[in-house]
Amino acid sequence: MSNLGSVGGFQSGFFAKKIKREECQYPQFLICQHNCKHVIQLISNVSGEPEFELCEIEAEKMAKVLLQAIDKK
Repeated sequence: MSNLGSVGGFQSGFFAKKIKREECQYPQFLICQHNCKHVIQLISNVSGEPEFELCEIEAEKMAKVLLQAIDKK
């Protein structure tokens, strides 16, 4: 599995990794109508397995939703 880029250290026990779409572990669950070439995986620090996979566009949308939730008081 290629590692195009990763960020780690989430205290929740996950790190994120960008991979090529064809390396997606659960393509049947990938929500992507945009033909994205890359997928962002959230990998468990405990098992080392992907717990969640999103295309780049959907990952960006989710990030915005999470940031908006943080900003709401």
